[in-house]
Amino acid sequence: MALKAGKYTTAEAMAALSLTGEEVEKWERSLPGYRPISKYGNMFREYLKEYHPDRYDFLVSEMEVYEVCKAVDDEAREMMIAIQNQLRAKTPRPKSDFMATVRYETEIRDQSEEFVLREIVYKIR
Repeated sequence: MALKAGKYTTAEAMAALSLTGEEVEKWERSLPGYRPISKYGNMFREYLKEYHPDRYDFLVSEMEVYEVCKAVDDEAREMMIAIQNQLRAKTPRPKSDFMATVRYETEIRDQSEEFVLREIVYKIR
């Protein structure tokens, strides 16, 4: 990827272009206030790498991959909780037996995760 002169040709940005994925993740771990990105942030990172490599390379060059993935992860987690609470409010938990409760919780989790993946994780930012 060729960069034009200006804001994107800083020494950090140019160095970032030559980093491997492992080196970028090592750099991210050295950031102050770093916390590991969990499931949804990592899914978003892999989505970018596979389906939008130019966008991923741009975020690497701007040293913003961690911040974007962390924001997606946080947004997805908040949305999961909100949707699960809405679904639980609409349909009360069965009290008949243990397996009915397990099926209920599994359905709630699966429905909310499907929505979060479609509306948050697998969208380009």
